Amino acid sequence: MARKCYFRKRSFIYLIPVLFMLAIFACTKPQIAFESVYNGDNSTNVITVDTFSVQVSTVFLDSFTTSGTSAQLLGRYVDPFFGTITSRSYTDIGTPNPSPVITNTSVYDSIQLILRINKTFYGDTTQVQRFLVSQLTQVMNFPGTQTAFFNNNSIPFDPTILGSTDVRINPTAGLTSQRFGDSIKISMPNSLGAQLFGLLYRQPDTLTNPAIFRGFFKGLTVYPDVNFPGAVYGFRDTMALRIYYHQPGVVVTQQKTDFSLINQYSQFNQITADHLGTPTEKITRLTPELQSTASGNQAFLQPISSLYIKLLFPTISNLPSYPDYLAVMKAVLEIKPVQGTYSPIYNLPPLVNLSLTTEGNTIGAQLPSGSGNLSIDYLYGTNTNYSYDITSYIQNALTQGAPNNAKNGLLLTTPAATFNTSFNRAVIGNAYNAQLSNQISLKIYYASYY
Repeated sequence: MARKCYFRKRSFIYLIPVLFMLAIFACTKPQIAFESVYNGDNSTNVITVDTFSVQVSTVFLDSFTTSGTSAQLLGRYVDPFFGTITSRSYTDIGTPNPSPVITNTSVYDSIQLILRINKTFYGDTTQVQRFLVSQLTQVMNFPGTQTAFFNNNSIPFDPTILGSTDVRINPTAGLTSQRFGDSIKISMPNSLGAQLFGLLYRQPDTLTNPAIFRGFFKGLTVYPDVNFPGAVYGFRDTMALRIYYHQPGVVVTQQKTDFSLINQYSQFNQITADHLGTPTEKITRLTPELQSTASGNQAFLQPISSLYIKLLFPTISNLPSYPDYLAVMKAVLEIKPVQGTYSPIYNLPPLVNLSLTTEGNTIGAQLPSGSGNLSIDYLYGTNTNYSYDITSYIQNALTQGAPNNAKNGLLLTTPAATFNTSFNRAVIGNAYNAQLSNQISLKIYYASYY
């Protein structure tokens, strides 16, 4: 028993120095020691400051390419912040390849326009919408020196409606309301079907020469009825005029052939936005930039309606004049969508990029770390945000001087692969927004002497 007690006492004696050292460290204020380049051999603190202003504005950037996107965008919806958004599609139609063998016993039955959904949508899909079809009166050649079609381009068309359909589309289900799988089918005039069927039988130059056929059948436009707003839907660029016919006999043989989209690079979407009566109505081609302080302390992002958000950091150049300033260690930009401006119908962009911009509001290079993934606060909705590490940008801005930072900054953009096919949008608050949870913030962590 005595031996056991001896080892316990000796073990306690050995523990005394360890306990003493732990007590010292526990009572010492932690500091971060940086390289001597900052402050010799002294310890250096890190100070956080979030008082530098972020100047926020909405800019209008005019036209952008909508041809060759592999998507036809059709529909119309009303947005309380961005207005009435409408999209119609223009498509060049070619002859069947290979051409079917039509005999003098073949019998024409009907013709339909087939559109296949691609599962994308924006707006209220519970509403019934009406799609209309008209024939173009001009060949779909690129205008002037253009090598593509843009969102504000259009092709003249005959106002006569060739076909229409009323549908309520569930784009995420296997069947549409018409129960045609993933397709919308619009009945077209039998006079048109019989005319095309006759060409297939006779095989004239009008059918066999692609250039002549383009001049004969100049293409189609599909567009929404303005009286039935609801949503914009995405369709694949595989639209086809399908002719149904049969071969009579003891056993009737049902057959079909397609006049399909002939040039995927020329198919395009005309996208228009009527901002009248909304917070974005003051932003036009004539007034291409609007300060957020003049629009309810909010700014508006929706590239597909030509609206972008610009950020300037005009006072950041004051930081080096702080008496304790050594160097910027980290800079974090947090952008917060305004509560109540987004919903399952009006979705936020899942990804927003930061790109360099100038006084002319051009879209420059994307920041290497300028991709902000959306973080949604599903519980309270107060911490929904896009967060960015812009340390390198701020460090460089400090060397550029105040005049440069007053006119050059960052532009909020969406990824190049989706900006001309996605209608996702965001309303963000500036630093003066009435709700603290909606305010944009820039936090600077800098090394301090003290």
